[in-house]
Amino acid sequence: QLGSIYERLLEHEVVDGEHGLEVGLNTFARKGSGSYYTPDDLVRLIIERTVGPLLKERMATFTASAAKLKGKALEALDPATAILELKVCDPAMGSGHFLVDLVDYLADAVIDATLAAKEVADDYTSPLMGRIASIRGQIMEQANANNWALKEDQLDDRLIVRRMVLKRVIYGVDKNPMAVELAKVALWLHTFTVGAPLSFLDHHLRCGDSLFGETVRGVMDKLAKRGALINNSAIQRASASSKGMEAIELNTDADIAGVKNSAATFEDVSAATAPLSSFMSVLHALEWLDPADKQDRKAIDEWLDGNFGEPFEIAQGRLEPRGAKFEQQNLLGEKEFKQQDLMKGAAGKAEVAERFRLLLQQAKQLASQERYHHWQIAFPGVWTDWQSHEPTGGFDAVIGNPPWDRIKFQEVEWFAARKPEIAHADTAAKRKGLVDKLKKTGDPLALHYDAAAARAAAMLRMARDGGAYPLLSGGDVNIYSLFVERALSLVKPNGLVGLLTPSGIASDKTASEFFRSISTTNRLAALFDFENKKVFFPDIHASFKFCAIIMGGAKRVFDHADCAFYLHKVSELADPDKCFALSGKDFALVNPNTGTAPIFRTKRDAELTTAIYGRVPVLVDRSSGTAKAAWPVKYSTMFHMTNDSNLFRTKAELMKMGAYPVGGNRWKKGEEEFVPLYEGKMVQAYD
Repeated sequence: QLGSIYERLLEHEVVDGEHGLEVGLNTFARKGSGSYYTPDDLVRLIIERTVGPLLKERMATFTASAAKLKGKALEALDPATAILELKVCDPAMGSGHFLVDLVDYLADAVIDATLAAKEVADDYTSPLMGRIASIRGQIMEQANANNWALKEDQLDDRLIVRRMVLKRVIYGVDKNPMAVELAKVALWLHTFTVGAPLSFLDHHLRCGDSLFGETVRGVMDKLAKRGALINNSAIQRASASSKGMEAIELNTDADIAGVKNSAATFEDVSAATAPLSSFMSVLHALEWLDPADKQDRKAIDEWLDGNFGEPFEIAQGRLEPRGAKFEQQNLLGEKEFKQQDLMKGAAGKAEVAERFRLLLQQAKQLASQERYHHWQIAFPGVWTDWQSHEPTGGFDAVIGNPPWDRIKFQEVEWFAARKPEIAHADTAAKRKGLVDKLKKTGDPLALHYDAAAARAAAMLRMARDGGAYPLLSGGDVNIYSLFVERALSLVKPNGLVGLLTPSGIASDKTASEFFRSISTTNRLAALFDFENKKVFFPDIHASFKFCAIIMGGAKRVFDHADCAFYLHKVSELADPDKCFALSGKDFALVNPNTGTAPIFRTKRDAELTTAIYGRVPVLVDRSSGTAKAAWPVKYSTMFHMTNDSNLFRTKAELMKMGAYPVGGNRWKKGEEEFVPLYEGKMVQAYD
């Protein structure tokens, strides 16, 4: 129930009240953080559909080799060990619901794999069993040394495997520090092992903004455009810290000494990555600030060129920016120079240095607030070859339920809990007048308002112009869509992504280019569309639609995608009439122009529609970039109900002007004949 508690905590915020700090109710605070507790059956659906195939593949690899290999060669393919080598991440983990269920799911899978391997290969025992026995022995040894009342049967294999999964496999990130702490508590409670301390988790559960940060190659390219270079020794040191991360992951924390060792090793990892991380955070923050002043931009260039001191040390706060030193020589190459020219030059450099000091201060404050997350540096070892245009590695699977909210600043919602009278203003003009009044009177709320609006604008600009989201940053950008594109950039080429998002990811026009790139290339594994009906998320509108979307990495393809629409409970997926298969060709066939998902309520609907489209071309096919018309048809308007209203007559008007009916709903007056007019909306009766 921690997730439910977490939601309610988020509905409150600390505000500046009349009598000092007060805790006030803000029903929009939770929406702003995008935190909604996900029902168990939806969590299980995502995990089974995303992680499940990876487990089957590892078992299949072992089974295929069992008859050919023996000894160490076969042990190298051990399915239980292979499961513990997976890397699975929830980039918006909230209070850790997905991760808690994942620990259970994987622990059960590891135990099942040890038994299945024994059945497949004669006289085979997973090497993991020896490791489990060793950990159990360590815990018992501690218990005996401290006279704890502990029996060996209290330390069953599943409990010990859970701890191994916890340290090695699961990764999580969230921007909210409270969420990260609650996730730790949830996982500690769930993996509690009598006689053993709580596992060290800081290495894999991180506080940061999953959507905004830098890659090493991206920073190198940006610096190259400015004519600057990156500190290669800092990159090499940070990259080498992957060995420390591996040591932490393999440490099972069976005793207090083990936990302390994990913590000390992580301190070393943090120290090794800090220079590069600080530099990238400052550089990213300066992009957010986007200074328009030429002198400010010049100051940034001077910093990158090292004219204020070593750039990495300045970014890390180990060195204050200083003015450039001048040698006593003529800058123009003349034999003599004027002392006042040198003084002017020194003063100018000092001014530029001061400009950068102010920019650096703002950048550090912004980086602290936004918590930029540099994935490669945060998790050394997940990727290698950082300086390559295509670094090797990534997560085997990315799962979760990312926030569903627009980046666009929602003025009414923002004021709802802070100044209801502004939120309830009748018109935007009145609301603007009240906001202007806040600013004129010097109300502190006006500063918070400006900061929130500026933050949303900067986030939107970075999403659109930063280069990380080329397909899903158009229109009114929704945070969930950025998480979809981010997840695919984090997963291995043969990995899997499983997310819970609004159904707009498959049906919105702004998402069509992205969805087409997944569906028509056979990278879509499943699309299960649900209608909320207040069953899943009570605080969200009943008619709201969301979906479980399962996708493959860049090199993973499927024969077909399992699809179902308008589901009201997860169990309906077992109904063969509701769940059906669509191939990449089917997606391209039915919606060639928009690239969005065709929505069918039943398998029969899908079969009938795809059969029709297989025989009959669409009216105009624009999928190739050039319009190809199957028939010489053009669109036009015969009458416009408003603009042409002077041409229309009612029955009463016809009678008044002396017209008379002549049958067939037609009227005449002299040579004039009046015919019936049907509006477009009447046509559907004959569809």
